[in-house]
Amino acid sequence: MLAVVVAGEMFLVVRDDDDSDSGSTTTAAQTTTSTPDETTTADEPQPEKPKPPPASRIPLIEVVNGEPVGGVAELTFSKGDDIRFVVESDVADHVHLHGYDVFQDVPAGGKVEFNVPATIEGVFEVELEDRVVPLAEITVEPS
Repeated sequence: MLAVVVAGEMFLVVRDDDDSDSGSTTTAAQTTTSTPDETTTADEPQPEKPKPPPASRIPLIEVVNGEPVGGVAELTFSKGDDIRFVVESDVADHVHLHGYDVFQDVPAGGKVEFNVPATIEGVFEVELEDRVVPLAEITVEPS
């Protein structure tokens, strides 16, 4: 939209101070207009706003009838990061992260969350200890 704004009208009266003239006057009309600022930044690239980090998604291992849904999960982490996952189970058991020797008891219908510093490189099993059912294979790679 082109907006034209009339800033005002100004009438100038020009008078010749010379006595030889019969005092005639000249009148001129001047109209001042303004147009949109031609230095707008609409075409200039705007600085990018920093994007928030993607939401961290913690892997979920779901256990139904004592078995992992979808089979044994394969999870990979880097040394120095945290090994994070959740086990949600419909049966009570001990969830064991081998190699790190971390146990958590999961009640039937409950869940447990693991958050362990990845300090040892290698491949480690997560299992329902009493049932001897593998739930996940954890790989910790060099950073």
